[in-house]
Amino acid sequence: MHSPFEGMTAEETFNSHKATLRRLRIRGILITVVLGAAGIWGIERGWMWLYVAGLAGILVTVFLFLRRVAREMEQLQGILWQDADVAKYRAVLEMGLARTRRRQTRAALELELAFCDYFDGLDGAALERIQGLTFRGRKNTQRLRCFDLEALLFDACGDVARRDEALGRIREMAAQYRPGTKVATAARDIVRSLELGFTPPAQWTEGDARFFREQMVLADKRVNRAGARLRLDAYEAAHGRVEEALRDLRALGEERLVPRYETMRVQLLHRIERQASAA
Repeated sequence: MHSPFEGMTAEETFNSHKATLRRLRIRGILITVVLGAAGIWGIERGWMWLYVAGLAGILVTVFLFLRRVAREMEQLQGILWQDADVAKYRAVLEMGLARTRRRQTRAALELELAFCDYFDGLDGAALERIQGLTFRGRKNTQRLRCFDLEALLFDACGDVARRDEALGRIREMAAQYRPGTKVATAARDIVRSLELGFTPPAQWTEGDARFFREQMVLADKRVNRAGARLRLDAYEAAHGRVEEALRDLRALGEERLVPRYETMRVQLLHRIERQASAA
């Protein structure tokens, strides 16, 4: 599966995304004006039902507009998570950052750029970028993503204390979501994924490995599937299934990977090959 922007240049992608958002805004404004006029006319005529219907229509229009904008952003994120094209995603984000002054929009773009830094292996740059980022709302999923990335970065830098602090913040957020909801499940999975990621694969149980197998099957993003496969390969090698791990690592090399995961794949492959040769 690829993003809708596969095959486009960064500039073409940015212009297409911007044009789509412009169309959505214009359509939303026109519908709102018509519904507002109908509501006012209803008041003048004494038809309160028309006023109520117009007001309800405006609320529905706003809801649908916000949902469509969120969907467009998800499609844009597909450049990274589906196409594994960090360079192109970074270029598109930087175009957007240069053209907006809105604080929350800039914060969202900076967070996406921090993910680009992380997947490019630029941990220091990513940490510097997310320091001071704030998002409104205690349950804002952007805060959850920010804490997730923060924990990964502190772990990569060897700062165990701050890593565990970030993990604690994620646990606190996970406890705030209503059980059984999609976001609650996602938060719970993030916590377990991080906990296992911070534990040597040799210490995992079969149940831990089963979790990553399930994540690999359920993942709808290429990058997430690749990350789960790399962890499973490390687990298989640590538990004596060397040939199985080597076979999958070589197969994974035929797929498109973000730079960080390609580096991890090569390093893991070489380490297992050396261990196999020494055995």
